[in-house]
Amino acid sequence: MSANRYSNTDLQIPRSALFWLLGSNVAALLPHSQHLPLWMWGLALFVLIWRGLTHLGRLSYPNRWAKAVAVVAASAAVIVAFDKTFTLESAAAFLIAACLLKLLEMRSRRDGYVVIFLGYFLLGTGFLFDQGLLTGLYGILTVWLLTSALVALHQNSFTRDAGSVRRSRRAAKLAAGILLMSLPLMLVLYLLFPRLAPLWSIALQSGKAKTGLSAEMAPGDIAELSQSDELAFRVSFSDGQIPARDQLYWRALILDNYDGRRWQPSGVTSEVQWYPQSWQPPAQAEGLIRYDIIQESTGEKWLFSLRGVSAQEERTGMTMDDRLVARRPLHERKRYQALSWPSVSISEDGLAGLEKRQNLQLPRERNPQALAWAQQRRAEAGDDAAYINGLLRHFREQDFYYTLKPPVMGSEEIDDFLFNQRRGFCAHYAGALVFLARAAGIPARVVSGYQGGEWNATDGYLTVRQYDAHAWTEVWLSGQGWIRVDPTAAVAPQRIEFGLERAVAEEGTFLQDNLLSPHRFKGVSWLNQLRLQMDSLNYYWQLWVLSYDGKRQKSFLNGWLGLEDYKQGLYVLGGSFGGFFLLASLIVWWRQRPAPLSPFMRSWQRLQDKGRKLGIEPQPGETAANYLQRLAQHCPQQKSLLLWLATEINRLLYQPPPDPRSAQQQQHQLIRSLAKIRRQLRAG
Repeated sequence: MSANRYSNTDLQIPRSALFWLLGSNVAALLPHSQHLPLWMWGLALFVLIWRGLTHLGRLSYPNRWAKAVAVVAASAAVIVAFDKTFTLESAAAFLIAACLLKLLEMRSRRDGYVVIFLGYFLLGTGFLFDQGLLTGLYGILTVWLLTSALVALHQNSFTRDAGSVRRSRRAAKLAAGILLMSLPLMLVLYLLFPRLAPLWSIALQSGKAKTGLSAEMAPGDIAELSQSDELAFRVSFSDGQIPARDQLYWRALILDNYDGRRWQPSGVTSEVQWYPQSWQPPAQAEGLIRYDIIQESTGEKWLFSLRGVSAQEERTGMTMDDRLVARRPLHERKRYQALSWPSVSISEDGLAGLEKRQNLQLPRERNPQALAWAQQRRAEAGDDAAYINGLLRHFREQDFYYTLKPPVMGSEEIDDFLFNQRRGFCAHYAGALVFLARAAGIPARVVSGYQGGEWNATDGYLTVRQYDAHAWTEVWLSGQGWIRVDPTAAVAPQRIEFGLERAVAEEGTFLQDNLLSPHRFKGVSWLNQLRLQMDSLNYYWQLWVLSYDGKRQKSFLNGWLGLEDYKQGLYVLGGSFGGFFLLASLIVWWRQRPAPLSPFMRSWQRLQDKGRKLGIEPQPGETAANYLQRLAQHCPQQKSLLLWLATEINRLLYQPPPDPRSAQQQQHQLIRSLAKIRRQLRAG
């Protein structure tokens, strides 16, 4: 059967392309390593070994029954591994299993195309899980590998294997050239094309547990969270200056409902004022702080902000209990602006009945010792403010300890903590103070969020990580409204002034469950400097690339290009496309243009043009000597010179002088002779 009966897509895959196909798909698989079950890597290894042995001719391709069994087994394994739940991870696992099984059965170019396009899609889905700078650079490398595989797939299948290395290099070079030439067009599309939500912004349900604040708080929760160095958010301030650390209390949740074990939000003050109808501080107010936050995804609606917050952009709002929220849960990274007036008085005129009752609520018949002690201390104090100050003084002067490893409390947790253990984390102190305040008839609530952060003085931004998680207290005092009271600052002031690492330095528990974290080695100067530089690169990657949404595109079009709307932007985009295609056409024409003739060939063509006028047409494939002989027969007066010229041209072409300089001199002599005989023919 002749080979021409097969279409191009039915041709066998070139051997050099097979290695590109396998390597590029393994590269596209690696970004999924953290959320894949272990057996998936066993499947990948099995497929690579089988495919390699097939390439060497030691195993045959799987038959129809083997492929059916493999599909059923892989599907069942994915279902079992993810407990029959459809999540982002299980969907990615199905895609990866399909890609691996397609690699196993791949034999024609048509199969190779499918595998390559699956690899592109597999790489794209990897950005659903991570969009960091290193992931982006790795993605570019993998795109180059997949494009090299696509180029190699189009190479001749019937050339000898001895040239496989050369063909692989040629495929890699061509793929790199294609990507470099597409870079300007990519930048224009990125900057000018109307912004669509990225793939990772789709609200897909992930089965992976997120590290971050929970909607409720038990005494040990934040202590566990403080063992993580994952990023929570980054902040830049409009004036480039960081506020005092005792103002860096980043609010997220108000926990005002206590069941004797856990603190939860009651929702009593969850009414939201959405921008632009939300409250705004006076423009000339003193102490306003304007800032820009890039917050990691949390799957929740809360946004981090300082006290006295005001919403500043669409789809954000402020609650009645002084928090900033978004309209939808954050399943992607979000960049937003906020304005805070920390010195503003909140609810100084009094609390509504329901809000007051909620912030005085205590579970019945729980922690009787703390209840009686609080009532006695309140009776001895002159007023509510003196009572609260007395509680802080009690925490400061008595043997209370701040620790990441608190002991397990008894059933009456507040009593056990205050009068027996006296060791705890911020959640213990905040919860205990709220209990004591409510027991004395003072409205109080727990606020959870983050405190402090690491200031990058070089680039002017603050980085807040999970180990900066914190809980503190707010109490309501007549004439003052809600005020912040942080018992942790009384017990361990270094936690507020310097951060968690300094506060627990003596017990050595900072990130002890994360021994390889670079944040544990801040004392090693070069390593810490490298960490800060990488953090700065990631910050600018998030600031200028990942956060480039429709709002910032509009600002760019107006501020940098002077374009007032998207219509003008589309005109520029269309013109850019036309310019790129024109430039590409010029490049193609330039590369495919005929090579310029040498001086000798130009002289030879002029002689032929003269011969045509005399009726002597050059014949296809005719040598110079034969043409000159025919010309000599037609021009007998120049016969001797024409025959000598034929002999000299043959000598130059077939017996050139070994010395390049001599060969050049001989060529110049022939050029002069060609010009001389052309003039003589003209004279004849």
